[in-house]
Amino acid sequence: MDFGSAYLFNKNPEDMRRVGTLGGRARARNLRLRKASQKPVIRELSRPHTETAAEAIRRIDALCPWLAGVERCEAGRRVSYPTRLRRAAPHA
Repeated sequence: MDFGSAYLFNKNPEDMRRVGTLGGRARARNLRLRKASQKPVIRELSRPHTETAAEAIRRIDALCPWLAGVERCEAGRRVSYPTRLRRAAPHA
Protein backbone atom coordinates (compact mmCIF):
# COMPACT_ATOMS: atom_id res chain seq x y z
CA MET A 1 0.00 0.00 0.00
CA ASP A 2 1.26 3.40 -0.88
CA PHE A 3 0.38 6.15 1.58
CA GLY A 4 2.40 8.82 -0.13
CA SER A 5 5.38 8.39 2.19
CA ALA A 6 7.62 7.58 -0.77
CA TYR A 7 7.03 11.17 -1.82
CA LEU A 8 9.32 12.26 1.02
CA PHE A 9 12.16 9.78 0.39
CA ASN A 10 15.17 10.34 -1.85
CA LYS A 11 14.84 14.12 -1.77
CA ASN A 12 17.61 16.62 -1.43
CA PRO A 13 17.26 19.52 1.06
CA GLU A 14 16.01 21.90 -1.64
CA ASP A 15 13.26 19.48 -2.66
CA MET A 16 12.23 18.97 0.97
CA ARG A 17 12.11 22.75 1.45
CA ARG A 18 9.84 23.00 -1.60
CA VAL A 19 7.55 20.25 -0.21
CA GLY A 20 7.25 22.14 3.08
CA THR A 21 6.58 25.42 1.30
CA LEU A 22 3.82 23.90 -0.81
CA GLY A 23 2.20 22.41 2.29
CA GLY A 24 2.35 25.73 4.10
CA ARG A 25 0.87 27.58 1.15
CA ALA A 26 -1.91 25.04 0.77
CA ARG A 27 -2.79 25.26 4.47
CA ALA A 28 -2.81 29.06 4.40
CA ARG A 29 -4.98 29.05 1.27
CA ASN A 30 -7.44 26.60 2.89
CA LEU A 31 -7.61 28.72 6.05
CA ARG A 32 -8.30 31.87 4.03
CA LEU A 33 -11.05 30.12 2.07
CA ARG A 34 -12.61 28.71 5.24
CA LYS A 35 -12.52 32.09 6.94
CA ALA A 36 -14.04 33.84 3.91
CA SER A 37 -16.93 31.35 3.78
CA GLN A 38 -17.88 31.82 7.45
CA LYS A 39 -20.13 34.57 8.70
CA PRO A 40 -18.45 37.03 11.04
CA VAL A 41 -19.14 36.48 14.72
CA ILE A 42 -21.09 39.37 16.18
CA ARG A 43 -21.38 39.32 19.93
CA GLU A 44 -23.43 41.52 22.13
CA LEU A 45 -21.28 43.66 24.37
CA SER A 46 -21.59 42.65 27.97
CA ARG A 47 -22.08 45.26 30.62
CA PRO A 48 -19.46 45.40 33.34
CA HIS A 49 -20.49 44.04 36.72
CA THR A 50 -20.97 46.95 39.07
CA GLU A 51 -20.67 45.28 42.46
CA THR A 52 -19.22 47.54 45.10
CA ALA A 53 -16.69 46.45 47.67
CA ALA A 54 -19.27 46.69 50.46
CA GLU A 55 -21.70 44.48 48.54
CA ALA A 56 -18.95 41.94 47.90
CA ILE A 57 -18.04 41.87 51.60
CA ARG A 58 -21.68 41.31 52.57
CA ARG A 59 -22.03 38.53 50.00
CA ILE A 60 -18.88 36.77 51.22
CA ASP A 61 -19.94 37.18 54.86
CA ALA A 62 -23.29 35.55 54.00
CA LEU A 63 -21.55 32.66 52.22
CA CYS A 64 -18.80 32.19 54.82
CA PRO A 65 -19.88 33.40 58.26
CA TRP A 66 -16.55 32.40 59.83
CA LEU A 67 -14.88 35.09 57.71
CA ALA A 68 -17.13 37.90 58.97
CA GLY A 69 -15.09 40.94 59.98
CA VAL A 70 -11.81 39.74 58.49
CA GLU A 71 -11.66 42.76 56.17
CA ARG A 72 -11.00 45.06 59.11
CA CYS A 73 -7.28 45.60 59.32
CA GLU A 74 -5.79 45.15 62.76
CA ALA A 75 -2.15 45.36 61.74
CA GLY A 76 -1.32 48.03 64.34
CA ARG A 77 -2.48 45.79 67.15
CA ARG A 78 0.14 43.42 68.54
CA VAL A 79 -0.63 40.30 70.44
CA SER A 80 1.58 39.79 73.47
CA TYR A 81 2.17 36.24 74.59
CA PRO A 82 2.89 35.30 78.17
CA THR A 83 6.56 34.74 78.86
CA ARG A 84 6.13 31.02 79.51
CA LEU A 85 4.79 30.51 75.94
CA ARG A 86 7.68 32.32 74.29
CA ARG A 87 10.34 30.16 72.76
CA ALA A 88 13.21 29.67 75.12
CA ALA A 89 16.75 30.33 73.96
CA PRO A 90 18.61 27.11 73.13
CA HIS A 91 20.98 25.92 75.81
CA ALA A 92 24.63 26.11 74.87
